[in-house]
Amino acid sequence: MTSHYSFMNKISWQAWQMFLQLVRSGSLNRAAEKLGWSQPTLSRQLRQLEKQLGQTLFDRSTQGLRPTAFALSLMESCEEMENLALQLERRVSGLDQALTGRIRLSVNELLAQYYLPALLPGFMDSYPQLSLEVEVNNRASSLDRRDADVALRMFVPRQPDLVARKLFELPLGFYASGSYLDRVGQPSSVEDLLRLRLLGYDRDQQLVAKAAELGWSLGNEDFLLRTDFQPLHLELACQGGGVVITHASLAESRGLKVVEVDLPLPSLPVYLCCHRDVEHNRRIRVLMDFLAEHLSPHLVR
Repeated sequence: MTSHYSFMNKISWQAWQMFLQLVRSGSLNRAAEKLGWSQPTLSRQLRQLEKQLGQTLFDRSTQGLRPTAFALSLMESCEEMENLALQLERRVSGLDQALTGRIRLSVNELLAQYYLPALLPGFMDSYPQLSLEVEVNNRASSLDRRDADVALRMFVPRQPDLVARKLFELPLGFYASGSYLDRVGQPSSVEDLLRLRLLGYDRDQQLVAKAAELGWSLGNEDFLLRTDFQPLHLELACQGGGVVITHASLAESRGLKVVEVDLPLPSLPVYLCCHRDVEHNRRIRVLMDFLAEHLSPHLVR
């Protein structure tokens, strides 16, 4: 008779990865997209896993997948197994000295749109055997999970397993086009500024949180024109769309005028990060060294 242990032992790590993605996604469609599988394949693999376990893992509904109590009881062990597998992958990658293969860089929208185009062709010319992928995301990608190999971040990294190098700080300010300020006039106070058309975020709460740190009561509803796509803020301001909070170097490169009010803004630090396990990987090392040498607050496309 086949024992429960020997039966369970046949379950592959890929099946557990699928299980974790389903729990995290809460949807067959989203999980299939993340895994790069078709939905029928994912459904079939899920049924196979449930058959092997002899237990239902998810309650299905039109709202998606809800993990059962049994599924939730497996999560801690699955996540421990995942962390060990990721650690092993990182350490193996950290020993790689080849200047061939893939490397993945994570940056936010403004850096990707306005700073990197002047840099990346030179990097690829220097290392023609490398394949560079750029993930553009305003949320911090996971270097633990290897969502990226290298990240440029505009906040102080707190994670203990990261190697971080501070490159510079980007001064921030309020900016608008000369044509817009000619129409509405230069504000002389914060209250005057709030009466102007402020360009801000839609669902993203980062500016609201920063304003609260400065003691300024601000909600996304105070922005009369909202988008979470940061380059659009800048381009709207250039077209007389209103007042934008942005990098001084970017605003000046676009001919925007500073809006002077008594509300000093902190600078944005720019950090170059990788996971400690992969810091000696040669591909990662050359990309980090190149960015550290060439990236500049005044390098704006």
